[in-house]
Amino acid sequence: MIINAVKAKNVLKYAALDLENLPEKGIIAISGENESGKSTIGETVCFALFGRTFSLGPDDLDKILRWGEHHCSVTLDFSVDGETYQLSRFLDRDGSHSACLSKADDVENPIARGVRAVSDRLFEILGYEFDEFVESFYLAQREITTPHPHSVAVKAMAGIAPLEHVAAGFEDEVARLDEMSEELTAEVEALRQELDELDFQEGHLVQLEDTKNAMEAEINANKSAVDNLETAADIYMQNQPLTKQARSKRGSMRFWRFVSFMLALVSGGVWFLLAQQPEMAQSQQLLQMLQQKVPSWQDAWIPYFGFAAIGFAVLMLLFWIRSATHTSRAAVLEDESRVFGDALEKARAVTPFVPDRDDQEQASDDSGEEEATSGEGEMRLSAVEELVRPEGSLFASLLSKAEDVVADISEVRTYVEPEMRWLRAQIDGKEKQFWTQSQEVDRELERVRQVARLTEVMDGLQGKMAEIQADKDKRVRAAELLEGASGFVSSNFNRDIRDLVARTLPVFTQGRYEHLRIDPDLTVRVFSSDKRDFMDLDEVSSGTQRQIMLALRLALSEKLLNRRVQGEQFAFLDEPFAFFDEDRTRYALKALTGMSDKLSQIWIVAQVYPQGTDVEFAANLKCSRDLEALTA
Repeated sequence: MIINAVKAKNVLKYAALDLENLPEKGIIAISGENESGKSTIGETVCFALFGRTFSLGPDDLDKILRWGEHHCSVTLDFSVDGETYQLSRFLDRDGSHSACLSKADDVENPIARGVRAVSDRLFEILGYEFDEFVESFYLAQREITTPHPHSVAVKAMAGIAPLEHVAAGFEDEVARLDEMSEELTAEVEALRQELDELDFQEGHLVQLEDTKNAMEAEINANKSAVDNLETAADIYMQNQPLTKQARSKRGSMRFWRFVSFMLALVSGGVWFLLAQQPEMAQSQQLLQMLQQKVPSWQDAWIPYFGFAAIGFAVLMLLFWIRSATHTSRAAVLEDESRVFGDALEKARAVTPFVPDRDDQEQASDDSGEEEATSGEGEMRLSAVEELVRPEGSLFASLLSKAEDVVADISEVRTYVEPEMRWLRAQIDGKEKQFWTQSQEVDRELERVRQVARLTEVMDGLQGKMAEIQADKDKRVRAAELLEGASGFVSSNFNRDIRDLVARTLPVFTQGRYEHLRIDPDLTVRVFSSDKRDFMDLDEVSSGTQRQIMLALRLALSEKLLNRRVQGEQFAFLDEPFAFFDEDRTRYALKALTGMSDKLSQIWIVAQVYPQGTDVEFAANLKCSRDLEALTA
């Protein structure tokens, strides 16, 4: 950027400032006594470009207005890489601030209007902003000091500003990820506390279900035993009179079968003796006895003894058949009745109900409803405990008789009725305990579901934490790489600055100092040929220090020119030779004339210039305390 013209009204000291046809190359010398308005020219240029000056920040813009005036304006004509522009800015006492940027050959059609729009467009054209400008091309009236290594301008010149911007973004993301991780950690800890409060034990549900299933199986077996006992007792009592009747008839049939047999045998024997062996002595004796006992005896009756034998034999056979029938009937009834013995044994095998009082107390603590249930359970337990089971001796006696099917109905009832009451009471107690166990299983199942849900949520959160940690690690690694890259770029920047300073420092110091060492924090040390070592700046004179710092700042200007600026550039040096003696000022002026092809227009402010310098100024502006307007 080369300044072609500066026009201003009511800016700082001057009511009017009109600098036209300014030379594009060479030194524009500005001289005059203190408070003559020399620095006003530089601050006017600074205000025109950036809407502020080095000494006045954005909040103190009203101080730019000349004392007693209500508004001010400035117009700056400049050229960049062969293109000319006109920049206008206006400010009043009420804080109204406007800006307009246009091409010099088309002022009626601005390319940007408004403070923000003009600022953005200027950055695209110039390649730098205010901070970079005051660190390189604009030396305000102050002591020349080492540029701050962490300033935005120096970072931009070094090329590490984008790297640090990205690194800062990574740091923000790392902080955000840490915050997210802390939130997730708090959530996981809360879930873990919930899990601890659930007091979940692995395998407890299986144990409860096994206990419940075992109780259910026991209850079903007990009910089956009771049903079998009741059914078998009914069958036994129904069959008992029938069995006795069958046995009695079987005995009668056996008796008459024997009588019939004996009669058939006697009748047959008489017939055989009388009819078949009449000559035998026994037959004669039998015949005489019959004739004596039966007065009307006739021999014609002898065949009837045979018929009688046959009849009695037939009758004996009939009684045999009837006896066998009643025997079979009794056997069937006895087999049916013997089931009662098996039922008795199975029922006797039913174990007494043993209440789990610990579970009842735990259930009683869980809820008021369960407390009421527990109370009912205690009443039931008392009722169960009052029932007495028939003694074992009575059971053994009845079982023995039942196996022989000789027990009376009264004996059966005397044993079965209290046994049934006792069994039903035990089943009732076990069913209540089964209901309690079912509730415990349901509670444990719900606890398992909660644990599964909480565990799933925890796994998800921990997965997110792992992802966040992975993202954080990537960003930390990237930040470390950027830090390394920034260090590398900064090292190269310092080396380049050192090389650039080496070109001008010998000229500024008349060859006494040629080499600088610039640390990463921009700490400057100068090499002394006399001491053959690098010295700190406080070991050299104040004038030499300012020569070194001027060389360093001009090197920064050169670096910015090479990196960001298109075409030639101006520089404004306000009192750069303060505390220089005349010789040093002459050498400095000579060094500035040939320092850089791109830094072609150099504005230099000084109270006076030494006589005898062979430097020819391209323009010479003389300021005076008495002048309120300056024209050139």
